[in-house]
Amino acid sequence: MARNVLRPHPGLSREIGFYLSSMEEVRAQVISAVSHLNKEQIGRPAFLGAHPIGALVLHIGEAEWWWMQCVVSGHQLTEQDRKAPFWDVLDNPTGFVNNDYSAEYCLQEVQKIRNQTRDLLFAANDAQLEKIHSYERKGTTHEQSLRWILHHLIDHEAQHKGQILMLKRLWV
Repeated sequence: MARNVLRPHPGLSREIGFYLSSMEEVRAQVISAVSHLNKEQIGRPAFLGAHPIGALVLHIGEAEWWWMQCVVSGHQLTEQDRKAPFWDVLDNPTGFVNNDYSAEYCLQEVQKIRNQTRDLLFAANDAQLEKIHSYERKGTTHEQSLRWILHHLIDHEAQHKGQILMLKRLWV
């Protein structure tokens, strides 16, 4: 009989540990889906109007970095941040194509971001899940709890994983 069980990530408070374990499960599925793809499959759109698979991988990292570093940690976005390979990657798909990134490169970039997220979560406890974090966009203040942000990151990556798997089928 096959049994699937989710356990909290070791070394973290219980609930935060469950969130990180969930994030890691989805990330492992993304890694499995893209790690063996060649540069053409990673870097070129499967059809006109589609995003390259590698750009979607970097976008997953961009979202995690922004939510965890800017919203949760309060980092103010700098010009140097805007030069990161993941920044606004979906807004400039031809720029991504011209960089000739490999699957390994894209996965290393999102791994660096995940390591930063882990560091933040290891410093947190379950009571902080309800802390409200806010940011302003286009004159409107948005407020979210850390619990919502972590749930959103899991959902966001899972949705793009499905998109990646669909695009991958077009390549193979």
